[in-house]
Amino acid sequence: MSDQTFSCLVLFMRLEKMSPILLAMAIAAGCSGAGEASAPTGTGGIMQKGPDIEEAVRKEYEGLKARNTREGLELFIARHPDHPLADEARREIERRYGNRE
Repeated sequence: MSDQTFSCLVLFMRLEKMSPILLAMAIAAGCSGAGEASAPTGTGGIMQKGPDIEEAVRKEYEGLKARNTREGLELFIARHPDHPLADEARREIERRYGNRE
C-alpha cells in the first residue's frame, strides 16, 4: 500500500465519522486514487500536456525563413508582430533586401 493510499484511507475513516458531506468532497477531490488507475500511461494524469507555443512559433519562423522570400518573413511579422522573432525577421529583411518597401 502506498503512502498516499494509506493517507487517504485514514482521511476517509476520520471524515466518515464527521460528516458524509466531507467524505463526498474528499472523494470528489480525487483522494480515492481512482483517477490514477484510469490515467493514460505517460500523461501524469487525465489531461495531456498542452502544446509548447514558443516551440511552435519558432518552428513557424524557421520554416518561413527557409523559404528565402521576403513574403515569408513578412508573413511571420504579420502573424506575430510583438514576438521577439519578429524583430529578427525585420533584421533579416533589412540584411537581405535593404530598406526597400
